[in-house]
Amino acid sequence: MSLGIVSTKWRQRILDVLERDGLVDAFSVIVGGDDVTEHKPDPEGLFEAMRLLDVSPEQTAYVGDSPTDARAAQRAGISFVAVLSGVTKTHEFDEFSSLGILQNVGGISAGLLARADTIRD
Repeated sequence: MSLGIVSTKWRQRILDVLERDGLVDAFSVIVGGDDVTEHKPDPEGLFEAMRLLDVSPEQTAYVGDSPTDARAAQRAGISFVAVLSGVTKTHEFDEFSSLGILQNVGGISAGLLARADTIRD
């Protein structure tokens, strides 16, 4: 499994945080807001990450903490996992299909993400 980050934050800011926390090597791809012309909920960043990882939408799950993230995943045709680590409340994800709604990213398992290519709404 490969991990990537798609964010509206500038890539260098993301790298600075990952370097500080010793996590740079955990991610194969980082697509920042400065790498795209359209930001989420436009799926451009997700498409770019999939291109760089050489994966299809069926092989991809996007983890996010906002309805904007859910909408971007929906528009990209990929599975979504909601996390409540931001300010979004559970009910705000009601209109979106998801593999699950988790309290934080610590609840993500390979088994949950593997469901991405078996569950398609």
